[in-house]
Amino acid sequence: MEYERGRKDGVPSNVGPKPTFTGHAMQDTLLDDGDKGEVRVYSVVFEPRARTYWHSHAAGQTLLVNSGEGMVENSDGDKRVVRAGDVVWSPPGEVHWHGAGPGSFLSHTAVSLGLTSWSGEVSDEHYRDAFEGA
Repeated sequence: MEYERGRKDGVPSNVGPKPTFTGHAMQDTLLDDGDKGEVRVYSVVFEPRARTYWHSHAAGQTLLVNSGEGMVENSDGDKRVVRAGDVVWSPPGEVHWHGAGPGSFLSHTAVSLGLTSWSGEVSDEHYRDAFEGA
């Protein structure tokens, strides 16, 4: 059995805009199995309106919402406003995005299984429409 406490040593926080995020988010790697790409665990804090790009995970993803309010939406248009205590499962291959609400930070722990495939950005218009219709 392997046991690691806290953040992965030697891996700095990733802060600010990233090529797969819109807006500012801070991401800490808690677990990364390297080239295997089987399991990665991240602690992510999104500023208001910050969000991921559309993406999918080869073996799925679980989000554990720690604080704040945000949104998870898949490419079929199924969406859910999420708050502290919510757990969201995205099945293997499901294209989705997640991020903070317009007036709230969002903190979640993301458990990503398998390789992540990134798609395009979630437009500002799509983001606004998702929250207006929620």
